[in-house]
Amino acid sequence: MFIHSIDLHYHAGQERQPGLTLQDYLEHARVTGRKWIGLTDHINLYLDEQRHRVDSLYDCSAEGLLQYRRDVDRLRSEYEDLTVFFAPELHPAGDWRSLPASVLEVSDYLIFEVGYVPEDRQENTEAYLAKLAEIRRFRDETGIPGYLAHPFRNAVNARLVKQDIARWVTNLEPLGSVPTETLNDFFSLDIPRLGKAAAELDVALEVNGNTYERVRAINLTAPLYMLHQAYGLLHAAGADLVPGSDQHAFMKKVGRGGGFVPEEVFERLGCRAEDIRFLHHLAGAAQNR
Repeated sequence: MFIHSIDLHYHAGQERQPGLTLQDYLEHARVTGRKWIGLTDHINLYLDEQRHRVDSLYDCSAEGLLQYRRDVDRLRSEYEDLTVFFAPELHPAGDWRSLPASVLEVSDYLIFEVGYVPEDRQENTEAYLAKLAEIRRFRDETGIPGYLAHPFRNAVNARLVKQDIARWVTNLEPLGSVPTETLNDFFSLDIPRLGKAAAELDVALEVNGNTYERVRAINLTAPLYMLHQAYGLLHAAGADLVPGSDQHAFMKKVGRGGGFVPEEVFERLGCRAEDIRFLHHLAGAAQNR
């Protein structure tokens, strides 16, 4: 199994591109080489009534999320070459204990997000470590695996996307490695500590394709190399890394665009599909359910 064939973060429900069906998304997964795919959507798009729109594809309720899952099951026989998982994404303020039992029953795993305070490395690190501990408790208490999504997304948004780019970031040398302290400053996070905690708790961290897309769109090479180096620190600390495109949409009629699985990160680190412990947790959970 190639890494690019494993995509554990693939939005295909409430957030589908207008005019496209779930079948279109599964077909796109097939023709783009995906074999194992985790279909997801943000849970708050279903359980928060304030998020309901007239163009919502599913009802804004637990029943809407269950209908999404039923649609997945209905199409399984047409895509027997795909191993399809159902994995709702829980936003940073979400509490898995408050989720309806019916939602947990149909979830093969959960994708967890964490909050972020720009420029506060200590507070961010503590929040990330607390989230890892929460994900481990979730698995221990429910038997359902979970992983932490896009660990560097918040910093990329703060440094490059949603705020002005600082001059010191623009002036970073475009090639080569940087000191760990510089990486920790850029990501406002103690990266080695995060990797060590993830390894000790056996909670996976995601290598997120959408994060890489955002960095590449900025036209600065230094942040891209720093992102690679940051994942290298996590790997060196023993953290389990999982691949996910975090694709929300693709353009069916304009070329064949869409999110990608960042396989090159795993290649740089020498990680193979069989090395991903989270996949073994998935297989074990499936046997016990």
